[in-house]
Amino acid sequence: MILDEIARRNALRFPHKPALLMGERGATWQELDRRVDRVANALRACGLAPGDLVAVLLNNCAEFVELYFGIARAGMIAVPVNYHLMPGELAQILGHARPSLFVVGAAFADQARDLETLLPQLPRRWLVGDGALAGAESYERMLREATADPAISRAGENEPFAIFFTSGTTGLPKGAMVSHRNLTANAFNQFVADGSRREDVNLVSTPMYHMGAVFMAITYMMLGCTQVILDAFDPARWLDAVERRKASVALLVPTMINAVLNHPGLAQSDLSSLRCVFYGGGPMPATVLQRALQRLRCGFTQGYGLTETLEATFLVASDHVLGGSALQEKRLASAGREAVDAEVRIVDAAGRDLAPGAVGEVLVRSRSVISGYWGMPEETANAIRDGWFHTGDLGYLDEERYLFLVDRIKDMVISGGVNIYTKEVESVLYDHPAVLEAAVIGLPDEEWGEVVSAAVVLRAGTSASAAELIEHCRQSLSSYKKPRIVAFLDELPKNPSGKILKRELRRLLSVGSDAA
Repeated sequence: MILDEIARRNALRFPHKPALLMGERGATWQELDRRVDRVANALRACGLAPGDLVAVLLNNCAEFVELYFGIARAGMIAVPVNYHLMPGELAQILGHARPSLFVVGAAFADQARDLETLLPQLPRRWLVGDGALAGAESYERMLREATADPAISRAGENEPFAIFFTSGTTGLPKGAMVSHRNLTANAFNQFVADGSRREDVNLVSTPMYHMGAVFMAITYMMLGCTQVILDAFDPARWLDAVERRKASVALLVPTMINAVLNHPGLAQSDLSSLRCVFYGGGPMPATVLQRALQRLRCGFTQGYGLTETLEATFLVASDHVLGGSALQEKRLASAGREAVDAEVRIVDAAGRDLAPGAVGEVLVRSRSVISGYWGMPEETANAIRDGWFHTGDLGYLDEERYLFLVDRIKDMVISGGVNIYTKEVESVLYDHPAVLEAAVIGLPDEEWGEVVSAAVVLRAGTSASAAELIEHCRQSLSSYKKPRIVAFLDELPKNPSGKILKRELRRLLSVGSDAA
C-alpha cells in the first residue's frame, strides 16, 4: 500500500467525515484528498521528479498532513525537519539530504534566511502561512494554480515514504529511510495491540516531524479516524482537546503523562471519551504509571521501538493491572512482548543469544525495520546485520518473552568496573514524594571512572536535600548504585518530543550546578 491511498480510499468511504480538526479549522476526507491532489500536481509542475526529496520545516498543522500525502502521491520523499535545530544543524542535514524543495512555515522564516549564508545551494522554497521570505513562493498560491485533476501515485511500497533524521551523538545525524511498507506493517501490529476502532478520534500533540506522531496518525487514518491536531503539547490544552473533541486515543511520552497528572485542571476535566493512551519514547517510572492508571482511568498501551524499527514490542491494556499479582506488578515495568510481526533477540558482545534473564543488546527483525540510512552505507551495514537491527539498547527477556529494558549502552554507568543501569536508579528517585522528575547519568571520576549523578526537579511546595535523596536510594538499592552527586534543576532539558536530553545534562552537570 502507498500511504497517499489512505486519503483516496477514505474520500470514497467516508467523504463527509472529518479527517483533520485543528482549532476552528477542519477538513473532510474528500477535502483532504482534493488538497493532496493539488500538492502532488504542484510539485510536478515545479519540475520535481519521482524520487526527489522535499524538506519540510513546520509546526503541527493540517498542511503537514497534506504534504506528507501529497509528496507520496507525487512519488517523492518527505524529509521532516526538527524546528528546534540551530541553523548549522539544519544546514548539515539539508546539505546531506540535498532536497529539491524546502517547504517552510512562516514562523521559521528567520531560520530559513540564516541558512542562505550556510548553504549557497539552498533549493527553491515554498512558504506556508502569512509572512515574507525572499525568493519563496506561497504554498497556497502554488496549490491554487495547480490542476485539481486526480494525481496517480508513482511510488513503490518498499520505497521511502520519508527520511527521519535521528539525533546524532557524534558527527552527522543519520537519515532513517522509512518506507510505505514499514508504516503499514506497523499499523497492523498496532491495530492488534490497541484494539483500534473505526470510531476512534486520535489526538496528535507530539511533533509531526517525529516518527511517533506519524506512525500513530497513519495507524488511525488507515481506519478512517479523525485526527485532532495541537500545534504543540501543553497539558491544559491537551485536557481541553480530549474533553471538547471527545478524543479516544492519544500518544504521550512519559514526561507528558507526568505533566498531565500534575496539572491542576485534571480533576475537573471530563476524560470519559479517552479509551487508550499509547506511551513510549523513554523510560516510564513505575510511580508515574501507577498514578496514571489510577487517575486517567483508561486503557494503556506501551510500545517499544526506535525510528529505525517502529514498534517491536507492546505492553497491552490487559497487562496494565493495578493491584495484581507480584508477577503482574513486575511486568508493568516491562516493554511487553513482541508485536505479531516482530522478533526480538538478546545477544552478548559476540552476538551469541543469551538465556532468559541475562542482560544484553536488544536486536529486532520485522517488516517495520528500515532498509538503511540515507547515503550512509557503512552506518547501515553496522546497524543491520544478517537481517537484524542492532538497537544499542540493553535489556533482557523473561521466561514468557516480556522484554525488560535496563539502559542505553551509551547511557549505562560503569563505576569501579561495575555496570549500573540508570533506569533502575531513576525509578527509585521517582518513588520519593518530593521528586517531580529525575534523570541519572554518569560523570567522569578519577578514582571510579564514572560516578552515578542525578538531576532532580522537585514538586512545587516541597523540599528535599541531596543527602536525603541519596539516603532514599541507599535504602532501596545496593550502596554502589546510589547517586554520589544530586543536582537540583528548575527543569530537565528535553527535546520537543518530551525525551530527556542526557547529553545536555552531562554538559550542564559537568560545568557545575547546585550539587552535593
